[in-house]
Amino acid sequence: MTTDISCSPVRADDALSRIHRLEFDVPWPPKHVAAYLLDGPEPILIDAGAPDDAGEAELREGLEAVGFEPADIDHVLVTHVHSDHIGQLPSLRAADATVHVPRTGLSRLDRDLETAREGFHEMTTAAGYVGDERTEVVEEELEELHRDRRLVEPETARAVEPNATVTIGDQEFETFETPGHAVDHLCFETTVAGTTVLFSGDALIEPFRAGAFQVGLDRGADEAIDAYYEAMERLTETTATHVFPGHGPTFEDPQRTVGTTRDRLDALLEETRAATAAIEPATALEIAEERAGNVRHMAPVLDTIGALGTLENRDDVTYETDDGVRYYETA
Repeated sequence: MTTDISCSPVRADDALSRIHRLEFDVPWPPKHVAAYLLDGPEPILIDAGAPDDAGEAELREGLEAVGFEPADIDHVLVTHVHSDHIGQLPSLRAADATVHVPRTGLSRLDRDLETAREGFHEMTTAAGYVGDERTEVVEEELEELHRDRRLVEPETARAVEPNATVTIGDQEFETFETPGHAVDHLCFETTVAGTTVLFSGDALIEPFRAGAFQVGLDRGADEAIDAYYEAMERLTETTATHVFPGHGPTFEDPQRTVGTTRDRLDALLEETRAATAAIEPATALEIAEERAGNVRHMAPVLDTIGALGTLENRDDVTYETDDGVRYYETA
């Protein structure tokens, strides 16, 4: 499904009419992901939608609705290496688009697989996974790494530097390093016909906060919430008036949403400390179950691991390790 920006809360004036929103269905909340076509002499697609045949059909239909086809796209600018934002890179690359990916994302894709496996095993053990369940989670993490390598094709992608001014085609962007949701996440600020806009990916969403996925269940997962706060601090520097996120509606006044995102992070810390106090000493997995109930999806587990890392840094919780498993209690 494709939605022109005129259907969003943002005014369809001369500047913003150059930006077209393409939507792709995904099976997890909020059931959609957005990419944005920036029209110009060298058309740029910010993010690349969901993977597989359904995503390719949605890409073609969405572009056709605004008078484009994949061969018209000269550049694809990726906010972060998650499958719903890089899904159609192979089809766009086949149509001769140049792909631009955050440097940190390319570095992580280039890791030695055995080193990656060791990191996944260490963190799943620390979180409290055991036996077949731990093995299944580690294999899922490795499968995601293989998939993302295939979609991005790191050897042909161009690296985008954080906190820099970059030129993509005929358009200049300021990049904001905004980890937390993903360690490689970048937001892109640019001016379109005199209006400053921000393509915020999943770092800044008005109705909700994206999960603190950071590095997945890997070494560094407990740094995610501290990183999220740092991302919000960097975004206080944006001068954009209009924001184009990866999920949820487009919106104005990014500083208001920076504030609500911080409030949501504060609430997560309070919930995690209360859950820890209720069942201590406990593993991160047990605390996530106490806090969120259902941990079938990874988001509440990763949120909890990140929150425990921040609470530990603030001396609100401590942990002891037994055979690689971390057991947390309030300080």
